[in-house]
Amino acid sequence: MKKWITIIVIAFVLIGGTSAFLIYKNSRSPLHKQSEAAIDRVKEETGITKIEDTSFYNGTKAYSVIIGKDDGGKKKVAWVPEGKGKIIERDWDGGISKEEAVKKLRSEIEPKEFLSVRLGYESVGPVWEITYLDDQEQLNYFYMLFSNGEWWKKIENL
Repeated sequence: MKKWITIIVIAFVLIGGTSAFLIYKNSRSPLHKQSEAAIDRVKEETGITKIEDTSFYNGTKAYSVIIGKDDGGKKKVAWVPEGKGKIIERDWDGGISKEEAVKKLRSEIEPKEFLSVRLGYESVGPVWEITYLDDQEQLNYFYMLFSNGEWWKKIENL
């Protein structure tokens, strides 16, 4: 009897694990397709030939953010709008780094926990979006310009 119970438990664990994997893979499929389409556009329409990182930004408009290098080895970043639209491309060294953005935020406040730091694009141009929790566990957004690290917008205490 114990043998049958063990077999049934193992079967349920295998079925549950397989189901969880398939659900996860299926839920990530649209993002993977969007990322691949953005990479293809960047390789066709910009000077970026080697892709280093891909992320997504959903602000006023949705963008795929592609970081890579051109044929000369110069690091670049491209914002690819969802659907049709012109790709925005900038030199990486034309802006502040992720570490500099975090350091600038820490010079003003000390977040309890960083949730994300990502590049985005808004009406003012390229921005760093820093999402964090404060001491009261409230959600905050801090936006600074990619070009020079100047504060653009804060959304606090959500």
